[in-house]
Amino acid sequence: MCWHANLLLSYVPRTVEKPGLLLIIILLSFALPQSEVFAQKENENVLLHPDKFYRKFFPNLKVKRDPPDSLYIRLYPNYLSAGLHILSPSIGTTISSRSSKANGVDASSKFKTNIFDIVGVSVSYRFVTAGFAFVTKSGMNMHDNYIPSRYRTLTIKYNRGPYVLQFKYLRIKGFTDINQSNNNDPASVYVIRPDVTNREYQFEGIYNFNWRKYSYVAPLNFSQRQVKSHWGILLKAGVYYNQFSGDSSLISSRQMQYFDDFDDITELRSLSVRIAPGLGGTLVIARRFYLSATAFTSFDLFFYKYLKLPDEKTSGNQAFTLVIDGKVSLGYQSKRLYAGVRYEAERRNGALKNIGINATYNYTGIELGCKESLQEDNAARHVRIRWLDSWLAGLNLCYTSHKLNVDGI
Repeated sequence: MCWHANLLLSYVPRTVEKPGLLLIIILLSFALPQSEVFAQKENENVLLHPDKFYRKFFPNLKVKRDPPDSLYIRLYPNYLSAGLHILSPSIGTTISSRSSKANGVDASSKFKTNIFDIVGVSVSYRFVTAGFAFVTKSGMNMHDNYIPSRYRTLTIKYNRGPYVLQFKYLRIKGFTDINQSNNNDPASVYVIRPDVTNREYQFEGIYNFNWRKYSYVAPLNFSQRQVKSHWGILLKAGVYYNQFSGDSSLISSRQMQYFDDFDDITELRSLSVRIAPGLGGTLVIARRFYLSATAFTSFDLFFYKYLKLPDEKTSGNQAFTLVIDGKVSLGYQSKRLYAGVRYEAERRNGALKNIGINATYNYTGIELGCKESLQEDNAARHVRIRWLDSWLAGLNLCYTSHKLNVDGI
């Protein structure tokens, strides 16, 4: 019980003959906790509230505010957002021969993954979003005679104003070459390659030219909400490092006769530079439902090497690769809850030295989550404690008064 309630109890008369006096005492017990709120505010933790942090430790610092148009975009800077994503991916890489030896013959390696579903978790607070995803051990396979694949990804994203910066790590292990003509094993339908691994490191930034009225991140991390339909021009720039490797040659012995200078290659290592213009837009229906879409296209400057051994020193080559990627999502978003369906696709197509390469990434799934205000929860907690303390103090006064009257003291 709070100190003022005990103080009031010490002044309770030995016999309470006037009920009006008891009522006044109870009302005072509800009014006095206000002094505790001010004391709690003085000791409040300001680390989770940047505005209060700057006012306390840097009172002379002037922070320039430049928010988006509130008629189109709602911000939730003090909200912690947590989301769950369940995706069904379809990922593949095709390596084909550009040699004249392969005329009229399909000697390409068509590597496909076998992943039933991916579970992803993301957390956003203010301008930062972090998430990871992994394959669930459900025991279900999308395709018979495919080897199960393993999938790991980690994403860190920062967005403020017109800028969105992102780092992403992706690792996929376990592919199946579904071109049956490449198979040397009569006991297997396809070429099983549990050793083949695709590893990527992505650093990219997106500039939104119309960020005041169109939110690119609203359907992605839900730290913002588009409340009125609008669209915008986007520009993506990034650097992407990729390793596609295996413990043995990426092509089988049956394919080698159709390839030039690619017989014993175990790794394709590349670094690409991308500048991609794009468009994005969100259609808002009944203020809470949305249909969002974005699309980018570019010709990446592609630096690559063919390696027979991981530590081999060899000269690199350059080429341009066509990259098209986009997202479409349909969902519901309110101040605290969001849910929806999403489809993402990316395709990379390039003509390299002696080979052609085509990589596809497709994700279809659902997402749901909630947002909670850390600042409001803290204030609400103070209110709940204040009223509970006051109610207990008043209840104790009533009980004490009743006991004194019954005992006749």
